[in-house]
Amino acid sequence: MNRKLLYFICFAAIVLGSAACSREDTPGAGSGQEGLYAIISEGLDSKVYMDADRKVYWNAGDKVSVFNGSTANEEYAFAGQDGDKSGKIEKVAGTAAGTGSPAEGVRAVYPYGEDVTLSGETLSLTLPAQQAFGSGTFAPGASPMAAYSTDNNLSFKNLCGLLIVRLYGPSSISSITLKGNGGEFLAGRAQVTFKDGIPECKMLAEGAAKEITIQCDSPVTTGADESGATEFIFVLPPVSFSRGISISAIDNQGRSYEAGTGGAVEVRRSAISRMAPLRANLSNPVQAEKGSPLPAWKQGYLDIHSINGGRGEAFYYILPDGTTMLVDAAGGNDFEIEGEGGSGIYSRPSRQYSSGNVIVRYIQHFAPWQAGGKIDYFMLSHYHSDHMGSYTKYFSNYGWKVVDSNGTITPAINLNAGGFLLNGLPEVGYYLPIVKLIDRGEWNDRASNVWESAPGRRQNYYNFIDWTTRANGTVREKLAIGHTDQIVLKHDAALYPGFQIRGIAAGGDIWTGSGTSVNTTYLPTAEQCLANIDTYDINENILSCVFTLKYGKFDWFSGGDIQYNGYTTYSWKDIEKPISKVVGKVEAMKANHHSTKSTNSTTLLSVLKPDCYIVGVWTENQPNPATMKRVYTANKNVKIFATNLADSIVSELKAAGIDPATFSATSGHIVLRVLPGGGSYYVYVLDDSDFNYRVKDIYGPFTAS
Repeated sequence: MNRKLLYFICFAAIVLGSAACSREDTPGAGSGQEGLYAIISEGLDSKVYMDADRKVYWNAGDKVSVFNGSTANEEYAFAGQDGDKSGKIEKVAGTAAGTGSPAEGVRAVYPYGEDVTLSGETLSLTLPAQQAFGSGTFAPGASPMAAYSTDNNLSFKNLCGLLIVRLYGPSSISSITLKGNGGEFLAGRAQVTFKDGIPECKMLAEGAAKEITIQCDSPVTTGADESGATEFIFVLPPVSFSRGISISAIDNQGRSYEAGTGGAVEVRRSAISRMAPLRANLSNPVQAEKGSPLPAWKQGYLDIHSINGGRGEAFYYILPDGTTMLVDAAGGNDFEIEGEGGSGIYSRPSRQYSSGNVIVRYIQHFAPWQAGGKIDYFMLSHYHSDHMGSYTKYFSNYGWKVVDSNGTITPAINLNAGGFLLNGLPEVGYYLPIVKLIDRGEWNDRASNVWESAPGRRQNYYNFIDWTTRANGTVREKLAIGHTDQIVLKHDAALYPGFQIRGIAAGGDIWTGSGTSVNTTYLPTAEQCLANIDTYDINENILSCVFTLKYGKFDWFSGGDIQYNGYTTYSWKDIEKPISKVVGKVEAMKANHHSTKSTNSTTLLSVLKPDCYIVGVWTENQPNPATMKRVYTANKNVKIFATNLADSIVSELKAAGIDPATFSATSGHIVLRVLPGGGSYYVYVLDDSDFNYRVKDIYGPFTAS
């Protein structure tokens, strides 16, 4: 399984070895000699190197800022030799004597900086956001030290700690960047005070940087295996990464690698935290090769995966910052089971695997590390089995598992006691905890023709929700129509101001196109629908959740199974008509209702004009020839991607003048990958015959307009 995420971090905090000698060993200490003496009292490198024991030494000429009884910053230099543990520091020739305000004692900062200041008892200095690579060490001057003394002996102590990232594998790293997932301050202005001679460093918010980059002067070749992993040593202020860290590395070919952890990470002053070795599989997400697995998602990209298990629809979204969303979790009955009526489409890769299992495996393979084994948002478009999973008392025929109200696997189903089948959504949510679940509202908000016909499926759904709420803290909400603040980026939203998801329709209510105003009167009221359930015969499809997604210039439309069946009897059954008034041109769309008949109307398609049209096929009457003609009329250059195609529909399509051989795909998982910024995108067709997700075909790049 291609897991570029972390499992990964195993930290060991190590107090650095001291290289200090005692005051009695220090030349001039207590001897009455004039001048200042510098002692390294802790074990970080002073400037250039650390030895094998992590002990450190002065180098000749090391510069320090000294505040000798005043607030004036004076430049001093180490007068000893390379490797000395202590020695005299002398004022640099030409440096004027300090004339600032009097200050008690002597304070000093390594390295010297013109912007180092002293105010009262507080030192201020700048921690750089960019450090240079050093083999087995860190950048010159990157690890600051400070000292306070009431005599001539300055005992320098570290202000920061080290976090060591270790990478191996066939790569040549040009730069590596580290940041905290909680937006912690890592560079910029810092204030230093002393408590019992120990410096305490505090980062200031104004102008602070939230990431640190180690830049390599020339590409650094990483070790071949774990034992030879190359160390990249970050100097960081004392910080608690409450939500873990992220790292990203770039090689000399522009390829990248990302990893991270959601667990808390602590960096302590004068201590080392070391990551377990990581294999850096660097790749460019768009440099896919036919016959090879699809490269992993990277930060800044938008992935939309149509997962094909042959039993309905499941679309997995990886948003630009790693936030994830799954829309629907197919679980229609298997065509392979004799007596089920037959859909004409076989399970993929085989009926040995349930549709829910296929979805779980797929997500586990492609999920970004930011997901942490969870699904941030699950949206159920509507209450049909090919979107949420089936319920049948003959579950054993399908090999489906069942659980009791506590989530314990059990041989018998008891809906009345809170048990539920693991199929479709309940199976996915059982193995991948859902943070927020969004649907069209209660089943009887507007009762459809599945209200009475599928009581088992309905109860199975509610039992699952009850369990996941208790077990995982899942929050259930109705799709917020008109809103762009319900489904949001959870990690780095500020980096992607051009991204949004807007709720368009749900449960028969529709956005008006103005603010968050909603038209709630297009369909009859909930009370009218329930009272006239047989007369109206409302198809569940028109109550689907509908939304648009925008990333830069890229626009996407997802309409669930909306359609216009029966509109000549009841005009409000054409739910696509009012929706067409509040949407616009899109680059790509999920075909409404699997592109069957009486859906994807001329009215709607003439507005959307999709360049790419993805059809989640799971029955032999999909896609409908007349519907496909409307798609081509809306955009004659449209690219058609179908997850499946039954032999029986091929002749119908050809008879209508549509040659399926011109489709870009007639089988497989379909992945639409939008490049950072949303200006262009690719579409990849993946082999669905196994779980290796090899690329079958590549289309693009397409330009978003």
